[in-house]
Amino acid sequence: MQRGDLGRIGFLWPGDGLNDDEYWRYLPNGVAWLTQRYPGTLPDQPLNRATFEASAGLEPMVAAARVLAEAHPDVVAIGDHAGSFILGPGHDLAQGRAVALACGARAGTTPSTALLAALAHLGVTQVAVTSPYDAGVTAAGVDFLRANGVDVVACHQLGFDDELAIAGTDAEVWAFAARQADRAGAGAILLMGGGLRLGGLIPRLEAELGKPVLTAPAALVWHACRLLQRGPSLDQGHDRPALGRLFGPPPDDAKMRKTLASHLSNGTKTLSLSTNPPIFAWGAGTELFDTKGRAYLDFACGSGTSVLGHAHPAILRAVADQAATGIMHLGPHFQSPVQMALITRLADLLPPALSVLHPATNGTEATEVAIKAVVHATGRNRFIGFAGSYHGRSLGALAISHERGANSRLALPPDIVTHLDWPAPDADLAPLEQALDGALGLGDVAAIIAEPVQATAGMRVPPPGFLRLLRRAADQYGVPLILDEVFTGYGKTGRLFAFEGADIMPDLVILAKAAGGGMPGAMLAGTPALLHGWGTGAQSSTFQMQPFAAATSLAMLDVLEKEGLPARALQIEAAMRAAFAPMGPLVGTGVMLGLPVLDVKGAADQPQTRQIRSRALQAGLITWECGLGGNVIGLVPPLTVTDEQIDRAAAILIRAVRPSR
Repeated sequence: MQRGDLGRIGFLWPGDGLNDDEYWRYLPNGVAWLTQRYPGTLPDQPLNRATFEASAGLEPMVAAARVLAEAHPDVVAIGDHAGSFILGPGHDLAQGRAVALACGARAGTTPSTALLAALAHLGVTQVAVTSPYDAGVTAAGVDFLRANGVDVVACHQLGFDDELAIAGTDAEVWAFAARQADRAGAGAILLMGGGLRLGGLIPRLEAELGKPVLTAPAALVWHACRLLQRGPSLDQGHDRPALGRLFGPPPDDAKMRKTLASHLSNGTKTLSLSTNPPIFAWGAGTELFDTKGRAYLDFACGSGTSVLGHAHPAILRAVADQAATGIMHLGPHFQSPVQMALITRLADLLPPALSVLHPATNGTEATEVAIKAVVHATGRNRFIGFAGSYHGRSLGALAISHERGANSRLALPPDIVTHLDWPAPDADLAPLEQALDGALGLGDVAAIIAEPVQATAGMRVPPPGFLRLLRRAADQYGVPLILDEVFTGYGKTGRLFAFEGADIMPDLVILAKAAGGGMPGAMLAGTPALLHGWGTGAQSSTFQMQPFAAATSLAMLDVLEKEGLPARALQIEAAMRAAFAPMGPLVGTGVMLGLPVLDVKGAADQPQTRQIRSRALQAGLITWECGLGGNVIGLVPPLTVTDEQIDRAAAILIRAVRPSR
């Protein structure tokens, strides 16, 4: 054994050690190691319970450990996973103690002991398991985990015949098995078996599944190194994300929250609902997981952004493929192939009249572009909007918004916008038609701007014919019609774009939030008359729909189209209305739904709304803040949400609304 500054580990290997290389890749620099074999499971033996029970006895291990004593290891580790759990809970600890005593080491560990320690370190109590063994051995492994307080929510069994078959299996087979085992609620994937060889697959698989992937070889080396007890220097040696989350630095939630309280501006929303918010480390589908591995159902969807949920394989592939080009950003003067592909794709998806596209960074900026475009085109600078509207937080977008919140005191042009009443879902549109005539008749209006559904105001759906009325009025008075589809776009209302359901053609459409596929990105789509009519370079920004956003946007569009997800929005709506019915009727449409909270007098109750949302968050459900009085609990799941997740979310919210029951 070579001298190691960080300590010495002695490995006891059964059989011939077919995959030693898998273990060595996890050793940090400065740790010395030596391997000693003992008679255990052999390559040609059947992988059944009888074989592992026969190899789990202490005598051969102790004899091999005595040979290791001459090398004076600090820690000794046994490499047989099934042999450490096959005789039931506690035998793994007995094995570790016996070999440590035999070779004079201060501690001993086994794969089963190490995996339990790794799960505790990550704060994970629910796992999905894959097993290369037969039913009997797999059941023993699952029983061992459950007896030690680990909830096994799913198990996928492969049933290999011998160790040679396991060691010779391509890593992608293990990746496929992990995908098959993965289930909602699992905080980690656990791959049984000491004979696995995954190479560098773990980080990629973790990114795809959105949760830690633990293997017996990785956990054994990690735990043996932890038992060396050499302090910070060893932790630094383990800070290697390329080996997976287990080998990253442990999270310090208290320190992170102190940083939030001390250094994060109060102008953000991070601390607006809770003074102790979860800090999320990974996500998968409709679930986010905090740094302790606790799962939360995400019914805020990144403020309406993550329409495919988290860690969607198509999105992850798009990011990886773009990163492989080496182009992180180009600025506004140049375009990459992926940006050109997105422009072409959107031009094909949108009606021919909306064939010109202007990239932006986010919804606020895209709104600013729309404002400037119509002012340039018309020479006028007054707008018609609607009560309850919200179009962004920069001064221009805020000026034409009605819901300005804490920013209402800012000095804005007083006459830049006329806000008309927003009609109720069953309202007669005749009063609105008269109001439009009065506002447009002055001849100084640059544009009408409206959201097809008002999200910030509380998922307010207008009556049928609303958008057609706006189109007629705009045509009659010769002004552009701008539709703000920042929230409604990309499938949330049952169509790719909400205006398609009204059978009208706007002059400009603002696309953001989901438009970036999870990255910051936005597009303004419009007519050639508006977007080809101003001077070259009149409006640009540094990060306007940059290459990564274009790549993820393209990937999202592919999935939405191939899987028909916009139509699924209406199926999700029906399932949610049924599941949430005990709390009263939901407002909204598609996956833009909300639950109004009223006091005993029928008035908006913002304090109670915040309390309910806070209780729901503590119970594992993330909701969205909306409503004119801040009294609507927004429910905006991704288009990939399952019925089971909808039912779980409803159960959590019901308990949050009625905590005494």
